[in-house]
Amino acid sequence: MPAARRRDAAPRERPDACPGAWQRHEAADGALARFRPVGGATAPAELRLLAGASATASGAAPLELTSRGSWQVRGLSGQGADDLAAALSRVGGAAPLLDDLGRDVPCSVVASPRSPALDAPARAVADALRGRTDVPGRLLIALDDGSGDVLGLDADVTVVLGGDLHLAGTPTAITSDDPAALALAAVEAFLAVRGDAWRVREVGADAVLDGLRPRERNGSPWQPRSLTWPQAIEVLPRLGEVSTQAAEVLADLGDGGATLRVTPWRTVVLRDAPADAAARLEGLVETGPSPWSTLSACVGAPRCAKSHTDVRGDLARAVAAGRAGGSLHAHWVGCARACGTPAGPVAVVEGTPGGTYRTIVRAGKVCP
Repeated sequence: MPAARRRDAAPRERPDACPGAWQRHEAADGALARFRPVGGATAPAELRLLAGASATASGAAPLELTSRGSWQVRGLSGQGADDLAAALSRVGGAAPLLDDLGRDVPCSVVASPRSPALDAPARAVADALRGRTDVPGRLLIALDDGSGDVLGLDADVTVVLGGDLHLAGTPTAITSDDPAALALAAVEAFLAVRGDAWRVREVGADAVLDGLRPRERNGSPWQPRSLTWPQAIEVLPRLGEVSTQAAEVLADLGDGGATLRVTPWRTVVLRDAPADAAARLEGLVETGPSPWSTLSACVGAPRCAKSHTDVRGDLARAVAAGRAGGSLHAHWVGCARACGTPAGPVAVVEGTPGGTYRTIVRAGKVCP
């Protein structure tokens, strides 16, 4: 089958350079490495290694969470990045960031963070994709427990437990009793027609569906279900920045029996958390209503050479003055590239060469 062309787009002249554990981005402050948790799963030992590497990196940049539910470490030397990846590959466990061969998951696999029902399917998807070089890093796979939380991400491939497959936000009439198998089948169908495309929306859901038609079924459309989750709390590191101290407390809670899941909303969910978990994290992360809950930002100057402004410093001052943090999500950026802009309605507050900001309100889907 000939490869599909992306609609209204010239052929790409470069491969997908989305950072990973071994494919790093060279930023103004050093190498940037990204580690993709399987369904958000992070072991305490992994968190301590990530936080330790971040604390000793150039500029001691904080450990970061991304809008894909990944961990990001900045300011690394090449040797430091290699050492971190090697150490992570020795941790092991049911859902490691890197397996014992040092292989990471080539794209993000997110799952409803409060539900254990999708832990095993997320692992199955990740295990099948580890080490593959034909899967673009921009691809996003989501497994939803029926609550609709990650369904709202409009991922390239979303499988709802007990419901339908969605492709780039488009619902289909295709289902399976095995969510991992259905997600992998959809990924393979995309790879068969992707050409040089990175995302399903570039080739269109119909092109992917052509390889999945035999799975089609008739039935009622999916509706959100009433769910019972394990006892859990959700905490918000400001702008997704996790300090060394916060990481140590989270890891200690994990050692004490809590299950840690990071989310695409740059939060951390602790399942089966002890009663004093919020108190132990007080002052290190946001544990209640906060103006920071609707705010995100790119890294800004000086850590990004393309940024016109100190985005995070300016945003912190705006929050302190009561000028930022409202009901509409606002994403502050240092240039027109608007890195990290979330999907959905958002006010993009963009830094200009003159050091001022302009606000652009966007509705609907925005490319991250």
